Amino acid sequence: MAYMLDIARLARPLAIDAPLSLWLVDLSAPPDAQAVSCLSDMECERAARFASPRHRNRYLNAHIAVRVLLEEHCGVAAHRQRFVLQADGKPQLANFPNWQFSLSYADDLALVGMDFNNRVGVDIETNRNLADADELSALHFHPKERDALAPLAPTSRRGVAFLQGWTRKEACLKALGCGLSMATTDIHSGISGQARVHIAGQVEIIVDSFTPVVGFTAAWARVSTLPDNSVPIFQ
Repeated sequence: MAYMLDIARLARPLAIDAPLSLWLVDLSAPPDAQAVSCLSDMECERAARFASPRHRNRYLNAHIAVRVLLEEHCGVAAHRQRFVLQADGKPQLANFPNWQFSLSYADDLALVGMDFNNRVGVDIETNRNLADADELSALHFHPKERDALAPLAPTSRRGVAFLQGWTRKEACLKALGCGLSMATTDIHSGISGQARVHIAGQVEIIVDSFTPVVGFTAAWARVSTLPDNSVPIFQ
């Protein structure tokens, strides 16, 4: 119960039109010592390697939030959770393989997505203009996405519109679990609006972008057709 009180201070559910559970986590406060005790030795050791206290606290708070949210969803106490890696390298809650989750953070905010029996991916970015956005689009965006960006004003094409396309693509890749092993230009996830993405005739992904709070752009993706969650889609 103590952990649940901690998450009430750290996180809030996002009430948006999405077929998965989404939470926004405040990473700015020093992590509660009791909540830190629910993390594994490996997580604590990794946190200790951060030279910056801010980055260390962000990591600890994000991982505490994931554990406490999983406790709320599947009932396994945060300190009793054990994780294994799926075939594609994504972490999975041992003994509860149907619970799928994804974590992303930017500055002092984290976005967590969870769903039962459907793989999910989330991504969040701080709004900003990227001087090399056009070059990144040419390298990573589908031709139709580049066509959608082309007529926009430079401030949008290199700012929020680009970040919408980027977070959508990242969310899809995380949901697929294939990372950058698949050419990002082959994924047409769009730059706005809810879309259905079909990948290699094997799987369908629902993806959408949204504004979690002012100054941030985020996206979620959910695999709606996948015969076996334990097998990577792409080798």
